[in-house]
Amino acid sequence: MAFRRLEDRGEIRGGRFVDGFLGEQFALPVAVESVRAMRSLPLSGDTITLSAADPLNLVGILVPGERVPAISGRKVSYRDGVGVTAEPQNLLTEEDAAQAV
Repeated sequence: MAFRRLEDRGEIRGGRFVDGFLGEQFALPVAVESVRAMRSLPLSGDTITLSAADPLNLVGILVPGERVPAISGRKVSYRDGVGVTAEPQNLLTEEDAAQAV
């Protein structure tokens, strides 16, 4: 109910921004615009490594692959938004990662 009020006032936007989740999602207008702008950018090939305990560890939740438990000391790497490695196991081979992008 609170989100609907914020949406009516134009403070947030409601919609379906991320595939795979049921129900309406809500985001700040600037977040929606940022995500839409990212779609048109070319792939950079950059690899980002995070702790598996980081809230951005979305492997097996939003990102394809087996879920990586949020255990301290484990790491997850993403290349262009695709999970490519998780210590101590691989999520995707380099070929699979290239095909997923």
